[in-house]
Amino acid sequence: MLLDGRRILITGAARGIGLAVARQCLAEGARVLLTDVDAEALAEAAERLSAPGGRLRSAPLDVSDRASIGAALSRIEDWAGLDGVVNNAAILDISHAADVPEDRWSRVLDVNLSGALRVTQAALPLLRQSASPAIVNTLSTQAFFGVPQSAAYASAKGGLLMLTRSMAVDFGAEGIRVNAIAPGFIDTRMALMEDGRHEHDLEDFRIHYIEAGRIPLRRPGKAEDCAGAFVFLLSDLSLYITGQAICVDGGLSATY
Repeated sequence: MLLDGRRILITGAARGIGLAVARQCLAEGARVLLTDVDAEALAEAAERLSAPGGRLRSAPLDVSDRASIGAALSRIEDWAGLDGVVNNAAILDISHAADVPEDRWSRVLDVNLSGALRVTQAALPLLRQSASPAIVNTLSTQAFFGVPQSAAYASAKGGLLMLTRSMAVDFGAEGIRVNAIAPGFIDTRMALMEDGRHEHDLEDFRIHYIEAGRIPLRRPGKAEDCAGAFVFLLSDLSLYITGQAICVDGGLSATY
């Protein structure tokens, strides 16, 4: 198994991509600390996952609160280190650059960008105890391309791309690899619109992205489609890869 015995922390793991990554890590033999700010959803997710041998633990974690991060990490003191950190926690914002409120702008950047830095800094002493430490940050294709009504979210994800590269440079001498995954249109809660409709069910989406081939694989992705790429970057199959971002987008980024 690719992650046999590895110790992995995943934030934003109660649902969606984070939960899919946790499930795949467990299937590959890892021990997983499942975390999320939504304690109720986290408890439900932990109950659904199967992990014999006590390989799964869970703890509420708010990436905007250093005390909360420390409390979550205290749940794995007996693990004597971490081999992987997946910075997946994020919030969505749909705002025009002319109108996004400053408090909302600050909140999105605080969670989506600064949160990854906080968690990484707190986890560093544990990562330094690993023989093969790796960090994987969850970006978005919006880190590379501007889209309407996404000023705060895209700016945070673009900043996380540069943070990924900066951490790769700063931590490289210690053997800590830092990479990122950039999902495209994935069927998660973020695809639900404010009016309750699902973005991928809209006729405009079907015509523009599926029928016109903007997504060459002709379908939106599932959370499970992303999980293998995370496992690859957490495993020793990627020992000489750092500072990189892999798009998991069905070919969307190849068509811009």
